[in-house]
Parts: sequence; structure tokens; C-alpha cells
Amino acid sequence: MAFPTQYKYIIIGAGIHGLSTAWHLAKELKQRKRGSGKDVLVIDKGSIGAGASGIACGVIRNNYFQPAMRELMAHSVALWEEDGEAYGYHPVGYMQISPESMHADVAEIYAQQKDIGYESLFIEGEKDCLNYMRKNVFDDWQARGITSVLHEKMGGYANQMRSLYRLADKAEAEGVRILTGVTVTGFKTDKDSVTAVETSDGDIQCDWVVVGPGPWAKGFWDMLDLPNEIDIKGPDGVIHSGNQMWTYWCLVEGTLGVDPGYAMNNQGKMPPVIHLDSEAPLHSSEDGSLITDQMWGIYYKP
Repeated sequence: MAFPTQYKYIIIGAGIHGLSTAWHLAKELKQRKRGSGKDVLVIDKGSIGAGASGIACGVIRNNYFQPAMRELMAHSVALWEEDGEAYGYHPVGYMQISPESMHADVAEIYAQQKDIGYESLFIEGEKDCLNYMRKNVFDDWQARGITSVLHEKMGGYANQMRSLYRLADKAEAEGVRILTGVTVTGFKTDKDSVTAVETSDGDIQCDWVVVGPGPWAKGFWDMLDLPNEIDIKGPDGVIHSGNQMWTYWCLVEGTLGVDPGYAMNNQGKMPPVIHLDSEAPLHSSEDGSLITDQMWGIYYKP
């Protein structure tokens, strides 16, 4: 197929955001009789899932502090459930297991989940948390200092690449074209509007651009000559000026591979995704030495 020179809609990035946007946009255009997926092009400098989406943990949860995010996640979980097998989705649920310093924040999350009808349980108190975990999940549970457990009955995890390729299939079935191995190098603009996307293989004229490149977003921000500093209004109504638009954190995580049959629940089935935060001192199982006496955390995805 020849390299395109014009598309009405161009989506940059073939990760979870780009592919999902392409699929939903194609359906919406068709429903509103304003076009179809044939008007939509997805481009990526690598391949489907070559960036952050392909190595993400795949956890699907509703454990967020922002109310708007919780409503969005509740909507998204329902979509995962509609085509779960094809997405590689495992609806095992999700557990936020926390010490007292996080109790109030997690209680707020639970209250807002309750308000939107998202099914979850909230267990409070160290003794009740211990009993709940031993009775319902792992009978040998022994974590200390845990005073709250938020058990989301919905959600779970999905296989990253299987999910992405399923989204790509859905988008292509609507007529969307996915073009990989093409790098965006800049934009042509006219009166603050993008008129074409410049790529390593040539320019593509367009009416609309959706930028969904994950960690590479700053590069596109710079290409468009957008400001490096922004003003932010605080909760007190005061405007705080001179804030850097982009700040990157280096998150170091370790991944342990275990036998797939390891750590099944009391019924021999997959447990929920476990997110444990703890203030208890962490000691080595090899020699008993202290690893840290600061807060630490662990995810367990079956």
C-alpha cells in the first residue's frame, strides 16, 4: 500500500491510548454519519506496543485519588469485561493493602467507589484485616501493621501485547490504517493549527491530530513550540507561576518471575492482584539482614 499523503485524522502512537482512540473515534464517526475508520490513520515510529504500553504491568483497577479518574476507570473496566478473553483479561479483582498512614486516603477512595456503584469491600482494623486475608485469600498471610484492605471485586490484569493487538484488530475492522516504522519529525502549521504531519517518509496533510506517544509527549510539545513553564491554580485559588511543564521521575522496579502455580488462593485459584504497602521493617529471607525500615511496597500479579 502506498504511503499516504492525506488523512482527516492522524493519531500518533500505537500504544493503548492511540489504538483505543482510533477504535472509538472510528465508531463515533460512523455512528454520527460523519465519516468512518477510513478517515483515521495511526502512525508509530516502532511497532504496536513498542513503547510503554508493551511493558506496562497490565493491571486494571479503580484505585485512584481523583474522582473523575474513578468514573473513567469504572467505564473502562466494563469495556474490558465485554471482550475479556480476546484481550487476555483476567477479572480476578484488585486489593489495596495498607498501613495506618494511608488509612484515611484509602477510606476516601472506597467512599467514592461506593458513590458511583463500583463494587468493593473495605476492611478496617489490624485484626479484621488479618482475618479477612487469611479467610478469603491466603491462609498463611502474616503481614504486620496493616490496618485497611480495599478489595475491588472488579478489575484484575490483562496481557499487554494481546490486549494491544486486539485493539488494533478492532480499529482495523472499522477501516483504520495502522502505519508502523514511521517517525514523526515535525508539524506544518497555519494560524496555530496543524495542517500536516512531517514524517521520516514524507508529509501527511490532515485536519486533526491526536498525540498519544506516552513518554515521548515532551518531544511533540517542543515541536509545537508550546511553553516550557505553566501557571497552576492551587486549591486556595492562588496562581503559582513558573512551573516546569515536564518533570520526569526515574522509577526503579524489580520484577520477579515465579512459577505460574505459585501463590494461588485458598481455593487453588488465581488471587486478586495484590498491592501491599508496608511500614514494617523489611528483612532478607536469606540472611535476616535489614533491607529497609522505610515504607516499601510490592505488587503481586498472578
